[in-house]
Amino acid sequence: MAAVYRHFKGKYYQVVGEGLDTRDDSPIVIYRTLYPSEHALFSRPRAEFLGMARLPDGREARRFTPVEVDELPEEARARLCANLPVADEPLA
Repeated sequence: MAAVYRHFKGKYYQVVGEGLDTRDDSPIVIYRTLYPSEHALFSRPRAEFLGMARLPDGREARRFTPVEVDELPEEARARLCANLPVADEPLA
């Protein structure tokens, strides 16, 4: 799986890795925004991440499309992380 994706609405994301949803043992994708956001990480079922989304005009498009790093806008490229920081505070 490529590390960088464009969402069908136009924003860019970096895949952190895949995980396991412990509720049903299904694979999930963990990803982070490459734009300012109040949330650091997001998750989505793998099948949904790699699946299709319906556009407002009724057409379908891939929900996330892999892109090369050199295709990213400069602002998104500046936010790429080679190593993600580990939380230093317990969850509240």
